[in-house]
Amino acid sequence: MSRRLIVMKFGGTSVGNAARFRQCANIISKAARHDRVVVVVSAVAGVTDLIFKTIDAARRGDPETTHMHMEKFASVHRELVTSLFSAEQRTDAHDYVTKVLTQLQSACHALSALRSDISAQTADSLAALGERISAWVLARYLQQSGSKAEFVAAESVIHTDSNFGNASPEMGATRRNCAQVLLPILEQDAVPVVAGYSGANAQGKTTTLGRGGSDYSATIIGAATRADEVWIWTDVDGVLTADPRICPDAVTLPEISFDEAIELAYYGAKVIHPKAAYPAAEAGFPVWIKNSFRPEVTGTKITHAAKPANSPVKSVTSVKEAALITLVTRRDVHPVDLWGRLFLRLGQEQIEVLFATQSSPEHALGLVLRKEDAERVLKLIDTIFRIELAQGVLRPVAMNHEIAVVAVLGESMKGTCGILGRVFSAVARREISVIAVAQGASELSICFAVAASSGAEVVRAVHQEFCGQPAVKVPVSLPANLSAATGAQ
Repeated sequence: MSRRLIVMKFGGTSVGNAARFRQCANIISKAARHDRVVVVVSAVAGVTDLIFKTIDAARRGDPETTHMHMEKFASVHRELVTSLFSAEQRTDAHDYVTKVLTQLQSACHALSALRSDISAQTADSLAALGERISAWVLARYLQQSGSKAEFVAAESVIHTDSNFGNASPEMGATRRNCAQVLLPILEQDAVPVVAGYSGANAQGKTTTLGRGGSDYSATIIGAATRADEVWIWTDVDGVLTADPRICPDAVTLPEISFDEAIELAYYGAKVIHPKAAYPAAEAGFPVWIKNSFRPEVTGTKITHAAKPANSPVKSVTSVKEAALITLVTRRDVHPVDLWGRLFLRLGQEQIEVLFATQSSPEHALGLVLRKEDAERVLKLIDTIFRIELAQGVLRPVAMNHEIAVVAVLGESMKGTCGILGRVFSAVARREISVIAVAQGASELSICFAVAASSGAEVVRAVHQEFCGQPAVKVPVSLPANLSAATGAQ
């Protein structure tokens, strides 16, 4: 019987310090006794943000802050090396860290001298440095611990397009790379340790895969190598019914579907990045979410055919910081063309809309966005509709930036009567007003906006209704002040 092939990805908290690296090595070594294992590694927690802060300080011509950030980058990794390696191994490890740090220093010195914006290509080459060090250090530590392992640069494995900052894989070339680079290492009963988050284009230039890039790296490699499973190691026991900081009675879900995982991640749950789910869903292998701090816990399995839960609602999550932008046209103007132009531009700018509501009689459109995107969208609206705003065709734009979005999710909600009524009954019992609501055509999720100050209370109320102890139910009509409601049950 052939051994399974498992791709393991370790996130930033799982490699947060020397003790965490030792735990990762222990997990890998145990698994490699029974299965073939490919490892994908994130940067040490906080390092990628530190790189971007360093770049920004250099671009602004702030040498003191630039130096401070680079010293922190160096000290984090030198401390890691000193703690992990024996005296014989330490010199090589320090030399490798110095080599990577020199690349960052050289780029920052050039930026400081030029005082110009950094190109996307250069930014990608620097952003991936944290993962490169983590993967190299983990591979060397595995070797020191008696395991056969080999560091693999992401550029030699994942082939992408040239969309720097948010690259997409070219799967045909990536499969060929994996066959040439990873499979020979596996055939020697060794563990390839790949730097996550990045790849390379046809010219060999480093590209990054965008937010959630290391998760994406793992499932891309999983699909390219025809892996049996991908295990995402993080700092939680799996996918929970709610954020335990808000709902202490939240429990781990044994299984969820890929569609549920994508929806949960989109609305703020710590699961798997939506992009990372697609290669796994297409290839047909399951993804496990596991806790590297408690590896004995089974975790959550993400699969096509997830077993239904006891409740039609599997999880309640929220985006704590959101904003509502409202646009209203004159009544004698048909708004279809205006809204079409707006959504086209939002797509070009890669701005996510959490959900949108439209009221045809009032010629009104509501856009619910993440708060960090709101000002950018306001500027886009001013640019796109400069003439319409000046002529009064479009009224002055209103924005409410104190919004929380609550998402209620579960595939079993489809075709189940009364879900929407129970959700808003639970909210109404807390005497909280709903500002806007939408339900997708798939009936997989119900999303609604409330005042940010009430977000946590609403999550608790809905979680209690569906996932906690049964609550006393009272009849209630849907809120009268909804901007729009679609698919009401």
